[in-house]
Amino acid sequence: MSESLQEKFRESMLPIGVSAVIIIAIAAGIIISRSTEQEEEIIVSEPVVEAPIEREVIAPEPVLQTTPIAPEVIEEAVPELPAIISAPDALDGSDDQVLLALGDFSPTLMRWLLPKEQIRKWVLAVDLMADGKLPKRYRPIDYPMAKYVVQADGAETYTPVDTNFERMQPLIKVLTEIDTDLLARYYRAWLPILEKAYSEQGKADSFDQRLSQAMDRVLQVDPLSETAILTRPSVLYRYESELLESASDVEKLLWRMGEDNATDVQLFIRDLRHSIRNS
Repeated sequence: MSESLQEKFRESMLPIGVSAVIIIAIAAGIIISRSTEQEEEIIVSEPVVEAPIEREVIAPEPVLQTTPIAPEVIEEAVPELPAIISAPDALDGSDDQVLLALGDFSPTLMRWLLPKEQIRKWVLAVDLMADGKLPKRYRPIDYPMAKYVVQADGAETYTPVDTNFERMQPLIKVLTEIDTDLLARYYRAWLPILEKAYSEQGKADSFDQRLSQAMDRVLQVDPLSETAILTRPSVLYRYESELLESASDVEKLLWRMGEDNATDVQLFIRDLRHSIRNS
């Protein structure tokens, strides 16, 4: 699926006020009166003169002026994301860049790729899946599978064997091991060219909407609650239950791959959707 910057904060610093305490020392004037009695002599005391009051004035301490200091902001280094293959400017001749991009996030998938017109094929496949269908022509990949194996329950009914679920496991493993965050980055960067391919179909909505609908279609498939009974009226097998037979191609595909494989695919689609929404 990146580390975020720490949230910056602001801290106010108020100047520190230093209160000056003024101590006034009052010197008391002492009035001395001496009366000395002598014979026949009267000594008249001198007029009392009050000594001046000396006041010691202590100057107030200067108020310390402080300059607010801006808080130190520590920024975490965000690791740079690795570069991805840039999107082609045009659909024609775009397959070489598609191969380069595919080699970036899933080199193993390249062995099953049908390399011509890759963007148009993937856009068509997504558009069909949004309607519950699968491409029968113009498929983007050609994955070889072993034959579908059944066992006879009677003269005209069959049940699939569990070994059928192993047929798709290599492909499912390759798909579900793709880094969804990297794939989401490619999707966002390549969305304009994907939209251009989708616009060739002359529809009013967008490819981005169709991809969301296709994802919802896959995620809404529930596993079978009972063993499927098959019939074979022609070359192909079909479900005996009309309700199951009327299901969409996408539903039948997930049923045929088995519950465990289907769960892995749905988990991958859910993670990819989350990565795209947060990319």
